[in-house]
Amino acid sequence: MTQPTQSQAVELLLLELEADVERMRKILSEVVTPTGSTMFPLDFLAFAAAKRHASTTSAFVAMVRSWNMVIARALLRMHIDTSLRFSAAWHVAKPHAFALSVLKGERIDKMKSRTGARLTDAYLVQLHKEKHPWLPAVYEHLSGYVHFSGAHISDAIQSVGNEEDRTVEFLVSDQDLKFPEFSWTEILECFREATSILGTFLQGWGATKKLSDEQLEA
Repeated sequence: MTQPTQSQAVELLLLELEADVERMRKILSEVVTPTGSTMFPLDFLAFAAAKRHASTTSAFVAMVRSWNMVIARALLRMHIDTSLRFSAAWHVAKPHAFALSVLKGERIDKMKSRTGARLTDAYLVQLHKEKHPWLPAVYEHLSGYVHFSGAHISDAIQSVGNEEDRTVEFLVSDQDLKFPEFSWTEILECFREATSILGTFLQGWGATKKLSDEQLEA
């Protein structure tokens, strides 16, 4: 099947996504762990989140350029997951102990916040919905793309006939050409929003590391 080219608007957003990876590296090198700085357990979690962001971005860009909406949406869900779970460190009593537990392989959704709530994805979404009102609906919709669900049935349907002929046409292809431009720009903008969440917490951690003991105590 011949592969068309994405629109200029989509391509411009893809370039921004790729540039975001370099911006994230800069945050890590200049803000979080500049040369000679002391390393803390949360630094390891920061590098893990940034690495996953870079890897997910690469795959996501490739899927959008190849018109693979099904996997692009699954990758967007993964990316949101990275941002949410890194932010969980700000909602526990001991962030470094939390980071060490993650490094040991413990599941974040089994751990608890400082208020005693389990750090499930649903709980983390609720914590962020005030600043990011789009998050609950998008996260719920995208969850159907991570696990095999009815969302995949809809994507396999090419067209549905009228009440008289009652026919359904299916298309088994890795290209999802039926989606309009705004569907592609929407997932790209959501991806960048999720990146901004991660970037905010990485910068916040970098700023916290610069505080003196007295400032931290205050």
